[in-house]
Order: sequence, then C-alpha cells, then structure tokens
Amino acid sequence: MTHELEDRIRELTRPINGQLPRPWMTTTTDPRRAEVFIIGMNQSREYPVGQISHQKHLDALFNRDGQSCRGLYDEVTQGKASRTRRNIDRLTVQLNRQGVENALETDVICYSTRMSSNLRNEEHAAGTRRGKKIFRYLLEEIRPPVLIVHGAGAGKELSRVLGTGRLQIPCSAGKVCDIETCRHLVIPIPSLSPPAFNGWISWSDELMDKVAARVWSRLARSR
Repeated sequence: MTHELEDRIRELTRPINGQLPRPWMTTTTDPRRAEVFIIGMNQSREYPVGQISHQKHLDALFNRDGQSCRGLYDEVTQGKASRTRRNIDRLTVQLNRQGVENALETDVICYSTRMSSNLRNEEHAAGTRRGKKIFRYLLEEIRPPVLIVHGAGAGKELSRVLGTGRLQIPCSAGKVCDIETCRHLVIPIPSLSPPAFNGWISWSDELMDKVAARVWSRLARSR
C-alpha cells in the first residue's frame, strides 16, 4: 500500500546531519509503479533542514499538494541543475522516446555530499549508513525489472547489494553490457557525472539510445 511506503519513507528521511535524505526523483505519484531505476552513487546537492520542512519534502517526493520532485530540486538549486542532473535528463528523454516512462532516479547511497569521496569521512558515517538503508529498502519494496547504474563506484556498490560479480561498463557504444539476475536486468553505463562523463560524451547519445531500446525490449516481455 502507498501509505505503508510513505510511512517508511517518512521515517527513513528524517533529518540527519542537517539535511533531509533524498530517496528518489520521479514524476509519478506512486513510486511503486517504477519499472526502471536509474542509479548513481550519491547526490551532491543536499536539502538543508533549515530551508525545507520534512512535510514539504514528503509532498514533493509523492508529487502532490502543489509540490513535485523536480520543482523542489529547482527551488533548492535556484533553477541551476547540475551537469549530472542534465545528463540524467538526457537518458530519461531517450527512455521516454522508447515508450519507457515509469522511471525512478535514485542512488546506492541516498545521502548528499559535495563529493562522493566525502562519504568515507567519519562525519558522514551515519548519513552513509542511512543512505544505504534507504536504497536497499526501495530495491526490495519496488523490485523494478530494470536497473541502469552509471559509474564505476555505483556499479561496485550495486554489485555488493545484489551479490553479483563485477559489472562490466562499456568502453564504446558498440554494445550494451547487461546481466540478468533472478529479479532484475542490470545495465551498467559510464558515469553521468563530470569529469568522468567527458570521456564518453562523443558516443553518449548512441549508447543511451541503445540502452533505451534494450530496456523497452526487456519490459515488453514482462508486460
């Protein structure tokens, strides 16, 4: 039930280290409908407790009462989306063109730090634990058929969660690298965050297009 999901998310997103953890970005009012997770390492833009109430954050997560995930993000960032966010948007557009609309953007660690390397700092230990707990809950609760993971760090962490071997990240647009687990089709791609993204920008559109086609093909079999 949606209210059970919300009750759990309310608990998991309570303030920690001065911020409200961000479990997802989506356009749906019911995240359980998500068929695809787009997964990164963790967010760089935090939602400060002094700027946003917990209730407003929850309303935005469920896109209700005049709030939305993207609207709140734009409010916090003053309309200046990060390059990572813009690249995720590009992937989402490609998915939409293939008819894949129920995507949910999340992270293997749903807790914000300026750099992912900062997650190793003692001051962020509790936030990192909470962030991992959030992701594991979402994966178990929603069970999307497809997981797209971007970046080596996120891929490594996801492989630990799933208990798979090392995920192979493509080095060209020639082939989509994916593996099937008992629950998910897992598609690793290079990082959507700069500066790593700069290394594959010239073939990113081609790979994203092939990934979107692969996702549509997989979902078509299960619908």
